[in-house]
Amino acid sequence: MEDPIDLQLTTGRRATIAMQIYRHLRRLIVAGDYAPLQSLSENELAARFRVSRTPIREALGKLEEEKLVSILPQYGTFVAPIVPDRVFSDQFVREALECAAIGEAATRCTEADARILWAIIEDQRNASSEKAFFAADEAMHRALMAVADQEAAWQVVDAAKVNIDRIRHLSVRHTFKRRLILTEHERIIDAVVAHDRERAVAAMREHLRGVFASSAQMMLTYPEFFQGAGDAPRPTRRKRPPGDIPG
Repeated sequence: MEDPIDLQLTTGRRATIAMQIYRHLRRLIVAGDYAPLQSLSENELAARFRVSRTPIREALGKLEEEKLVSILPQYGTFVAPIVPDRVFSDQFVREALECAAIGEAATRCTEADARILWAIIEDQRNASSEKAFFAADEAMHRALMAVADQEAAWQVVDAAKVNIDRIRHLSVRHTFKRRLILTEHERIIDAVVAHDRERAVAAMREHLRGVFASSAQMMLTYPEFFQGAGDAPRPTRRKRPPGDIPG
């Protein structure tokens, strides 16, 4: 069993225990630390988080709403595989909002904004791990929404792209993909800082649509993470994949 987790770390507006557990488990699932079809035992999670089963059940219910877990009566709760068909609908939402926002960002970008954006690119270039690289990736997209004065839209994008994020986490395990992403980010920021609205939108659209090629590649490389649209999840345990796959 994993070490107990201290839940008394929330700052600002205090989240409920169930919400903290939900967010923690969501991060692990999206990052691929919990592999598809891995069992999530209520009793083991309750012991790990040092809480009763009630907040665990609530957290798992919220994860089921996002289709990140499957709760099967008489069997238990299992991490859900990625369903490729959902990537297309998620991408539609993300592309519509981020491409609209990037145009505004190119119009509004100030010198102070430019310094922040290039600093994020530098953080991503110097990222010491895959997770640090991914965190900088998220920071860049979120910062561009802020430059466009569309922080509320980012919340919609963040909720919609959960399946895409699972694929992105698999992709950044590979050096060649990290290099490609960094190059695409540099093109986006260069266009935004130059106030070139048309070029910024085109660069963002090309970047976001890369998830389709990534999805196909990751399905071949990590087939255990994906599920056919018509298949049902099987209640079996799977081992976690290796943490570092060389590119």
